[in-house]
Amino acid sequence: MNLNCWNCKTIITLDTAAVTAAIQKMDDTKLGFFDVACTKCGKKNRTQRGIFAAALAGAKAAESKVAAAPVAVAAAPAPSSAARKAKVIVASLRVREEHNTDCEIVAGLVRDQEVEVFETWTDGKNTWARIGEGTWAAVQWNDQKMLELLS
Repeated sequence: MNLNCWNCKTIITLDTAAVTAAIQKMDDTKLGFFDVACTKCGKKNRTQRGIFAAALAGAKAAESKVAAAPVAVAAAPAPSSAARKAKVIVASLRVREEHNTDCEIVAGLVRDQEVEVFETWTDGKNTWARIGEGTWAAVQWNDQKMLELLS
């Protein structure tokens, strides 16, 4: 699994064991995200559970093809009924601790990445989506659409 650091753009590679460990940590903490530290700059890259689950499913599918025997792949847990999906429609998008640009950047998203949206907030001009605990991304900011709500 490869992640792109939001801060320095370094590609962070995680093997299957690291992905499995991240999923286990999310299970233990009951969180839907895991912070992956960049190996170059040390910044945390908050990554949604679905991305880890998809990477693990892809790795297991690839292993099953090599082994030439069917392997059961566990399905990722279904999102809660309150959650919706959104897709990033800009080249990169900063994820912040709160729904404003004055707070700390905690992660980054890239074009075509999909995230779960648990709630939205607006001040009448800008709209933000909560995509995890302490993680907000702009849906629309300064009249530019950043996220496309899918469902």
